[in-house]
Amino acid sequence: MLPAIFHRFLMTLRNAVRLFAPALVFCVPLCTVAQQKPASQNVGCGAPPVVAPDLRPNFFSEQQEEWLGEAMADQVESEFRLIRDPAENAYLQGIVDRLAATLPDTHIHFHVQLIDSPEVNGFSLAGGRIYLTRKLASEAKSDDELASVLGHEMGHIASHQFAFETTRDLKKLMGVTSVGDRADIFAKFQQLDDARLRAHTSSGGDDDDKQEEADHIGVYVIAAAGYRPQASAEFWDRMFFTKGKSGGTLSNFFGFSKPNERRLGKIQKLIATLPSGCGGQQAVQSAGFAAWHERVLENRGVEAAHIDGAQEIPLTPPLRMDLDRLRFSPDGSKLLAQDESTIFVMDRDPLKVDFKIDAPNALAAQFSPDSKRVVFTTHGLHTEEWSIAQQKMMQVHEPLTKNPCVQTKLSPDGRTIVCLALNPESYWMDLSLLDSESGNVVWQKNNFFQPSLFFAFLMYFTDGSEVAGDFVPSSFSPDGNYLLIGPDDSKVAFDLRTRTPVRLGGALMNKATGAYAFLGNDRIAGVNRADPKNSGIYSFPEGKQLKKVDLPFSKLKAVSAMDGSSYVLSDGYKDFQISLSNVDAGRVMLGSESEALDVWGGMLASENRDGHVVLAKIDVDKLNGIATVQPPESQLARLYSVALSPDGQYLAMSTRTRGGLWNLRTGKRMLYLRGFHAAWNGDDLMMEFPKREKQDAMLVDASMKTMHAGPVKYALGDMTVDYGMLDEWKDAKDAGRHAQDLIVHRPNDGSELWRRTFSEGRPYYTASYGWKDLLFSFHLNSSYAKAQVKGDATLTAEAAAVKKKDDGRLIEVVDAGTGKTTASVVMELSKAYAGTNGLNRVGDLLYASTEDNRTQVYSLKDGRLVRQMYGAMLGEDVATGRICLRNREDEAVVYDASGKELAHAEMGTPLRFAAFVDSGSKVALLGADQVVRMVPIRSTPPMSVASAK
Repeated sequence: MLPAIFHRFLMTLRNAVRLFAPALVFCVPLCTVAQQKPASQNVGCGAPPVVAPDLRPNFFSEQQEEWLGEAMADQVESEFRLIRDPAENAYLQGIVDRLAATLPDTHIHFHVQLIDSPEVNGFSLAGGRIYLTRKLASEAKSDDELASVLGHEMGHIASHQFAFETTRDLKKLMGVTSVGDRADIFAKFQQLDDARLRAHTSSGGDDDDKQEEADHIGVYVIAAAGYRPQASAEFWDRMFFTKGKSGGTLSNFFGFSKPNERRLGKIQKLIATLPSGCGGQQAVQSAGFAAWHERVLENRGVEAAHIDGAQEIPLTPPLRMDLDRLRFSPDGSKLLAQDESTIFVMDRDPLKVDFKIDAPNALAAQFSPDSKRVVFTTHGLHTEEWSIAQQKMMQVHEPLTKNPCVQTKLSPDGRTIVCLALNPESYWMDLSLLDSESGNVVWQKNNFFQPSLFFAFLMYFTDGSEVAGDFVPSSFSPDGNYLLIGPDDSKVAFDLRTRTPVRLGGALMNKATGAYAFLGNDRIAGVNRADPKNSGIYSFPEGKQLKKVDLPFSKLKAVSAMDGSSYVLSDGYKDFQISLSNVDAGRVMLGSESEALDVWGGMLASENRDGHVVLAKIDVDKLNGIATVQPPESQLARLYSVALSPDGQYLAMSTRTRGGLWNLRTGKRMLYLRGFHAAWNGDDLMMEFPKREKQDAMLVDASMKTMHAGPVKYALGDMTVDYGMLDEWKDAKDAGRHAQDLIVHRPNDGSELWRRTFSEGRPYYTASYGWKDLLFSFHLNSSYAKAQVKGDATLTAEAAAVKKKDDGRLIEVVDAGTGKTTASVVMELSKAYAGTNGLNRVGDLLYASTEDNRTQVYSLKDGRLVRQMYGAMLGEDVATGRICLRNREDEAVVYDASGKELAHAEMGTPLRFAAFVDSGSKVALLGADQVVRMVPIRSTPPMSVASAK
């Protein structure tokens, strides 16, 4: 067992997260897609169960319930990537329509949506909305299993559970006695979110009675529609690894049965009570199931949506994303390059790109040991195998684990998944080897090691993220046949050909306590964490220390070389991200700004500053270039900086290592530069370049009028481009131990524009879009806020109206050009307030983002909450008061100052940036496809959006 303090710590984190969970019911996992012919009700099943008891209070008609579902969807759908492929969703809808035909007449329209998530899950919302994760859909083996999940979710909806629980909470927490039109329901539901947060309560959607009620209805509709009701129990048993255990009278009474086992037993009893002849006797698998299932597994994107009236401007050439990985094939004939969204496969001689694979969620891709295939997996254990010769996917699998994998490794041959998971009973880490095709466990060691508190903290907050995080040291041998994994003396090695452990011995187990990496196939470089100078090179698998070396590194990565050389990738030094070190020689050979680096056969593959893949021959003390190639474009990932000129003509954007400037009248790139932080100063683009090697940080002024660019003629010192200003922070003299001065400078000559002293240290602050206003936030209980409130009658009155003092904030709006305070207000923010970076000022309104996907609008005159909207703010136009919010990942919504929706665009690709142009008459939307769409904004009617083709 973990120490009690860690157990309490982890539980506190989980409970804290639950406070922000959306009001929905998570249920059994299931799904599928295909066109189904509607079936008449199975008369042998008798009358349907009662689905709407009148004993509980209910404010909602079925029409109002659908509006409630729309509000829930606006909140919840931002958390997922909606799969908008019509074929995948239509197949599921066919099953739902067939199930719905067995229910009494209702005005609720059942609608199913597939979402891309690595979790095995299905859930529903009010008003007929059903969601199935792609992971769940991929696990289904027939229409019956899909129907069992869909029927259960329909049970939640048909029994009006959401209406009842929302009615209860509206009365109890807000004193509401009725609901009105769509706008009223949206407003009250958002207010209810805050009320639930303050009351530390949730919707209670996981209650056993609600699940049993949904199961009762679900089993009936499944059987009545002609599906096998037994599929409900079979799918539950397989998805939750209950192994047929369903509890019993004694085990349930004494609490020996686990919840999932008891739930299985109840489902089995429901099935047993069905009349004889009710339900299908043979498995239902339509002619289209196999094709649909394969489509779900492949998870390929569909064509982007078209926005009516939008001018599309492709960026030419597009911005090249930073590479995260470069690897030689074992035979040296191929190269693999990988960024956040794409895998590129290249020939080495001559160096050229063969093809690319769209893989936005992929972990580290690898060549197979025979150099003929590329394999990769994701955190959700979606695995793909691609033939290099045929340039197409050959296999795709979606295995399932009982507990989520915190760290995942796919063997280079693609056969074995290595899963490190947290055991929920012991809170130790379990290690498993899974067959990637079947998902069967081929080797397992429970309680592999006990995680430290710091390890557990990182593990918890990165679980499910798309960023690969290897918390536990591990290394594959260059030939792909061996894996070494584990910390300290818990390390284990495997022969991946036989999938059996390899006996380790010697000093490798007890001296290599830190990072390690293979040197060829029979040696290991290992760091002694306590005494780096006592690190060494060890034989594998015997573990004998062959050589004592100084390895002052926290991370090591093996290279592809199999020639007995002693190169490893290690921590970067100076301003470099990573270094190539020669362990035998005990020295760093070179540093790189890019993580993409590999060695094979005396050759080095790397990425240069303009995004080319470079191949060079390694001589004793130098590199001799051989060839370069530019990978094709990939999906635009996270940007380090992006800014649009005030006139909307020029777009500057940058990753960490490279960036550029595009003319949006032509879409052509004007400048291609190393990574920078950008801000516009009128017609001038200010680009701050960070310190690199011997080159100091530099501020470049690029004039769009004169088309001249050059570094500013004054010393930058501690000044930095921050929120569109040139500022610096310094310790304030004679103003107290914690006092800080904010000094804002003129960009043209670096002279001081204004300064302000903060006696309690640097406050939380941000800037509105457009950088006209700075917004400072002070906790109402801070000394500064108390002093300001005490001296101002208006602020005193506003502070008195704050019910929850812990949620009170003093917000000061400061003119960025003069440093003068233009507005001050005290307001009570939501418990879900996202922090200062979520604040924006537009006229007399303050827009505050929340962590549960809302933007709350406050009056700067009196601190009153005016209204709420779903989505996070991306842009504003001060003159018109218009704002642009992003709700779902590919959706932009424009509102006017009164909260009226003016435009609604579904991009068909993730939205990366938005800004208003042409006096607020258009909004420029930058998509991950590196196309800028200039969307006209009309007062009425809202913009129409065509669905994806």
